[in-house]
Amino acid sequence: MNAGRWVLIAANPKSGSGPSGKLVQSLSNALVQRGFQCEVIHALDQLQNRAVLLRQQNQLEAVVSAGGDGTISVLANLLPQDVAMLIFPLGTENLLAKHWGLTNDIELACTTLIGGRTIYMDVGKANGKLFLVMLGCGFDAEVVRQMQLRRTGHIRRWSYTIPILRSLKNYKFPQLSISNHSNSHSLSSRPSNDANSLQAAWLFVFNAPRYAANLGFCPQADPTDGKLDVCTFKRSGLWPGFQYLFALWRGTHQQLGDFEHSLTRKLTIPAPLDSSGRPIEVPFQLDGDPGGVLPLEIEVLPARLKLIVPESTATSDPIPVMPLAVSTT
Repeated sequence: MNAGRWVLIAANPKSGSGPSGKLVQSLSNALVQRGFQCEVIHALDQLQNRAVLLRQQNQLEAVVSAGGDGTISVLANLLPQDVAMLIFPLGTENLLAKHWGLTNDIELACTTLIGGRTIYMDVGKANGKLFLVMLGCGFDAEVVRQMQLRRTGHIRRWSYTIPILRSLKNYKFPQLSISNHSNSHSLSSRPSNDANSLQAAWLFVFNAPRYAANLGFCPQADPTDGKLDVCTFKRSGLWPGFQYLFALWRGTHQQLGDFEHSLTRKLTIPAPLDSSGRPIEVPFQLDGDPGGVLPLEIEVLPARLKLIVPESTATSDPIPVMPLAVSTT
């Protein structure tokens, strides 16, 4: 029995009475049937206050993130790091949920909460904000920014059509100066002169090996190794971008001569300057949400996120695991 133990469900207020809202309510009902006290909360400040209070009273079992990658990232920024979280994916991509084998199946969510395992996952930090899956700097971040400017409701993949076209028209692909402070050597297929100082037009930093549309930028990324994976493409311009995309689709991008892959614990990227010495505005995105503009400082926070995952989740390497203790009081 789980009498007295609370589960808080963080739900997008736009879900309402639609399919997502009905799934959230069904999950709440199922958890109550299994002996938990459950509350669905839409306001983030209310959720934060409620979670902190229940945690202080030792009554909080977990917080469920009912949404996409952006929702779990917001919760990671809001909640104390010892609060266990479960992902109930309802977003467009749900990259982190896919990595850990989580779906919006009610039975799986309940089984995972009660009998799953707790892992301690690394988190990236960029200018003070946390990201869980990846950070992009440059063109893809400009697409995300354009998407945010015109967003009016739920995002579908076709919703990105106009933002992509606008970004293709306006983005100038400036060269970025990237400093890796971890004394890390290049992991690319050919040696680099100095993997600690790079010039590139495209920058991607991965904590987990996932990206939208199933593009396998960095399948070797491990969210429990205490490091972030840095992937860069050197050439500026639209045509090189199409060449890189084609190589990504084929899975041959890491063999390209102007691709770099390295590991880092800390990274800095200043804003590039135009011909008159003025900073060029270059955006970055965190887990598919706008993060701001350069300059940028990135670091890894090892084992920062306490996440409940299915017992049967398969990973390529051992990960820090602690059995999920369910209170019987």
